[in-house]
Amino acid sequence: MEEALRAKLLETVALKVLVDTRVDWGLRPQGSALPGVALFGVTGIPGMTMTGASGWTRSRVQVDVWGRTYKAARDVADTIAGEGGALVGFRGTVREVRLRTFILGRRTGDDTDAQGPIFRQSIDVLVWHAN
Repeated sequence: MEEALRAKLLETVALKVLVDTRVDWGLRPQGSALPGVALFGVTGIPGMTMTGASGWTRSRVQVDVWGRTYKAARDVADTIAGEGGALVGFRGTVREVRLRTFILGRRTGDDTDAQGPIFRQSIDVLVWHAN
């Protein structure tokens, strides 16, 4: 699922224009260019039915968008989770993995680095996936 979700984001033209290939699982590399996206797996639970395993897994993913300005972070987050965003109700197959994505929530935050303030938009995504 991890590679398929990253590929889905990277094939989104509007997002690619803003972050190029700066979509990574785990922490953003220190000192890397902004804006950028970091993906974190929070949970993953196999789906079950009354007859056993469904073949689907339900995972929760946190998507952190970092930008040098609030607007930069918000614009990237909107391409992912805003109206018509890449992960808003997505249903499809990417790299032979079936994905269903649902946006659960968004929040903002900030931090600082050697260059000054950096802004974060966090997006909680529910991802159903099956191979």
